[in-house]
Amino acid sequence: MPWTEQEAVAFVQHHVEVWNKHDLEEILQLYAEDVELTSPFAGQMVGSDVVRGRDGLRAYFGTALARNPDLRFEIVDVLRCLDSVTIYMRSVGGRMVAEVLFVDGDGLISKVLAHYSCAAP
Repeated sequence: MPWTEQEAVAFVQHHVEVWNKHDLEEILQLYAEDVELTSPFAGQMVGSDVVRGRDGLRAYFGTALARNPDLRFEIVDVLRCLDSVTIYMRSVGGRMVAEVLFVDGDGLISKVLAHYSCAAP
């Protein structure tokens, strides 16, 4: 689905608001059952840089939230494409993150590519 600027921003704002509440079950509802997430930090949390399915996300996100009780995302910019949006944001300790979220026809996130800044915050 092609995104308008307003749709992309609204989608990202909702996504970040849900994450910032730290409600794991509500977070998981943002993602498709067969979601695939790739993150260089997933391996440190769950032993694999690629996490598949909501159950995999439950383990990864649950561990990440427990280890980072003050986790809060701050949107810096939103970039849009046809079936994806990219969130450029600040994360733990001010680290810059770009997450590319591919969204299916039901409005659920089906694939995530998480990119982390190499520069110290």
